[in-house]
Amino acid sequence: MYKLKEFITEQNILKNGNFQLTGSARTTYHDNILCYVTTLQYLTIANNNPNVSCIITTKDLAEKVIDKAIAIDEEPDIVFGKIVNSLIKDGQLAPTMDFAIDSTSSIHPSAIVSKKCKIGANVKIGRYSIVEDYSILDANVIIGDNVVIGCDGFYFKRSKSGELVKFFHAGGVHLHENVEVMTGSMVQRAHDANFTVVGKGSKISVNVNIGHSACIGENNMITGNVQIAGRAIMGNNCWIGTSATISDSVKIGNNAEIKIGSVVVKNVKDNEIVSGNFAILHSKNLKNYIKAQR
Repeated sequence: MYKLKEFITEQNILKNGNFQLTGSARTTYHDNILCYVTTLQYLTIANNNPNVSCIITTKDLAEKVIDKAIAIDEEPDIVFGKIVNSLIKDGQLAPTMDFAIDSTSSIHPSAIVSKKCKIGANVKIGRYSIVEDYSILDANVIIGDNVVIGCDGFYFKRSKSGELVKFFHAGGVHLHENVEVMTGSMVQRAHDANFTVVGKGSKISVNVNIGHSACIGENNMITGNVQIAGRAIMGNNCWIGTSATISDSVKIGNNAEIKIGSVVVKNVKDNEIVSGNFAILHSKNLKNYIKAQR
């Protein structure tokens, strides 16, 4: 357990408290979480999350924090990132998991698989693929050629002074049973000590990038060249069309369909079909297209 005052000067602590791990405002995998918030929306989420014990935020938002330890700074995200980086360097942040490679797995001799992984029964890993630390591949997962599982994501913050602060990654990747990841795709590891998740039966086509801490549900079809940014959440049974882009932290509902080339910057509800740049209901896009042809 850590105290805020171990990392932040006392003059910036309005209410001292303890935390065990770092995470986001909506972290649910562990209690006693330290997070940062810079908007009222995420402060509301953090206030309502019993797992969050400590919040770094701005002076203006601090007065709205309820029953949490509070530290303030003009750049909460930068302070939070430096705390995370410090803990990772000291080996204090990592997922809790067992390491093992099942004897029935098939790993191509050219593949590189970390010893800090858990590889299940009948897993197949193709040529020149890389499986990094803290990756879990459940039974019958298929990894194609030139795939990277568990790489760091592109996570930088620009400070007000112009410095680019890199956020290190502490987590891993969990591919549930019967997931398939095809040639040239990558799944980034989680930023915090948790997992980027791809649910049971989901299929990921070629040259797809799934960002850090994303949570992909079950039986989804993610087609070629799709880009899914960090912390995005996807339900079950979705179709993501070729070259679609999904912005960070966006939520995609169950049975949703994202048409080819769409740029999704806001949440998509269950059963919705969206298209366009920026993506809106596909039916509206068709009406606008027809109108433009007249």
